[in-house]
This record gives sequence, structure tokens and C-alpha cells, in this order.
Amino acid sequence: MILFFYGKNDYLLVRKLRELKEKYLKAAGGNLNLIELTGDSFNFEEFVAQTQTMPLLATTRLIIVENIFTCPNRDALDKTRDFLPKIPASTVVVFTQRGEPDKRLGLFKALNKPKTAQNFKEITGDQLKNFIRDEVRNRGGKIEPLAATTLSEAVGSDLWQLSNEIDKLIAYAGGHAVTSADVELLVTKNITSNIFVMVDALARGDKKTALIELENLLLSGEPPLKILAMVNYQYRLIAQVKDGTRSGLSYFQINKAAPFARKFSWHDLSAIYKIMVQIDEAIKTGKIEPEEGLKELVLSI
Repeated sequence: MILFFYGKNDYLLVRKLRELKEKYLKAAGGNLNLIELTGDSFNFEEFVAQTQTMPLLATTRLIIVENIFTCPNRDALDKTRDFLPKIPASTVVVFTQRGEPDKRLGLFKALNKPKTAQNFKEITGDQLKNFIRDEVRNRGGKIEPLAATTLSEAVGSDLWQLSNEIDKLIAYAGGHAVTSADVELLVTKNITSNIFVMVDALARGDKKTALIELENLLLSGEPPLKILAMVNYQYRLIAQVKDGTRSGLSYFQINKAAPFARKFSWHDLSAIYKIMVQIDEAIKTGKIEPEEGLKELVLSI
């Protein structure tokens, strides 16, 4: 059997993988037949050898290959694609990829089948509020509908942060339902998520949406210079991922920035950085009001 988990929602992807692994370990009575590989050090010959090994004291063997498309050897990916039909029935292989893989690759096309693949997409809107309510209930807490809305707006689709905030809010509520006031008191608004929405809109050429997101940030009370600093930080992060210099970055940061690293050329990033420097100088020297400077930045990118 072959399974393929991928997508931007790495929180749900990781949880699904953990649940599958725990279920297998319980059924198999231990990790004797569990093999875990990673894409950045993926070796095709080792992979073949592991798939061909018969399970010991069990009926199946589970092989997990995390982030397969980070493998730098494209030839190895092509060989893996061709080898898929030869994987024995006694071996279960789970390929994963946090973020969006290159859909042009042959291995992606071979894995992306209805019965094989599951795309973990980011959740927003009502789906996000339902997620919050379900998570609170599953953790033994209660939350008011307005509080779920307030929390979703404060944190956005970063489920890693959201999970931490839910635990914090349940503990604070002490058996009572979490209120909107509790959220306002305890939860730090995730300006990063809003900035990424704005950057995404700019990458699509959708300046209308980018201006709306900017206006929302300003109305929420975020200082203009902080917004400018965060925009600068996100573009530097994109450049860092594009350059392949990922040391010190979290999976979340890499997965968020990777799609933009593919969209923007080095020429684009250089031009954007020059505009940000000019706007920053104009604001700090009083040549332009901060809010107007930010709007000019959005319109100029």
C-alpha cells in the first residue's frame, strides 16, 4: 500500500501521520518493522532494500519517507516513481511533503491519486472556527461562539500557534467557557499571518486585497513602522528560502515562504527591497505620513 500526505496545513498532516504511526505500533506490538527516512538524505538503493525486506514477526512493514520532495537528487525521485508498482503488498509506504510540492514532477503525478493522496489544505473562515470548537471540546474545555471567532481572527490559520493558545485559554478559564474577553486578554494577534496574506495578494497582483489587509492591520492598532518591519522581514525570509539558506528556520517558516520563493524572481525581490528602503526613509524623515507610505508601498510592488 502507498499513501501520500502533503499540503500547506502541516499541523493536520503531522497529526495524521502521528496517529497512523501510533495505530501501526499498537497493532504490530512495537517498532521492529517501522522504518523512517527523510527526503533531504533520501537514498534510492536504501529505500528499495527496505521495501523488499520481509516483515519480522508481523504481517506488514511500515516505511515513512518524510518530505520526499526535499530530496536534491531528481534522478532518485524518478527511479522511485518507476519503482512504485514493485513495492510488495506486505510493505506500507507513506510519503509526506509539508507544503506544496512541484506538481510537474513525475513522482508527484504518480503519487497524487484519489486512493493514495491526501492534500492537507489551510483552513479559514467557518472551517477554522469549527476546528477551534472541536479542539476545545476534545481537550475538555468550552468556548463561546464569539470567542471562537475572535480567536480565529487573532491567530489565523497557524494551527501550531492556535493549538498552544487553546491550551492556554482552557487552563485560564478553569472549567468555565472561554470568552472573547479571555481571548483579547491572553492571545497575541498573529500579525505574521496577516502580513503573509498581504504578500500573497501582492504576488498575485491583487493590490485591492493587499490594501484591504493593510487597512485591517492599521485598524487593529498595529503601528505602521511595525507593519513595514514585518513586510521587510517576510521578504527577507522569502529571499533566504529562495537562496537555499534555511539554517535556523522552522518548518512553518519554510513552508510559508517556499511558494513565494518560487513566484518571485531575484529581480523582483531586489526591486521590492529598494522600494521598501525608499519608503522607510521617507517615513522616518517625515516626507510622508506612515499610513500613506505603506499604501504607496503596496501600490508600488
